[in-house]
Amino acid sequence: MDKKLQTTITIVVAILLVGGGVFFGISQAKKGAKCPFCGKYYPHANIMGHKLRCPQNDTDLTPRSGKEAK
Repeated sequence: MDKKLQTTITIVVAILLVGGGVFFGISQAKKGAKCPFCGKYYPHANIMGHKLRCPQNDTDLTPRSGKEAK
C-alpha cells in the first residue's frame, strides 16, 4: 500500500473518531443528568438541587446532634 494512501486513511479515521466523540459529548451534555430517584433528566447545573427536593427521595435530611447520629 502506498505511504500517502495509508497516511490519508489514518487521518480520515482519526477525524471520524474525534468527530464522533465530540458529537457524543455534546449530545450527552444537552440531555442532562438522570435523577437516581425519579429517573427524569435535568440540566447538569440543576441536578444536585433536584435530588434534594425530589418527591421520590425518602432520605431523612434532618440535622441531628452527635449522640443521635449513630
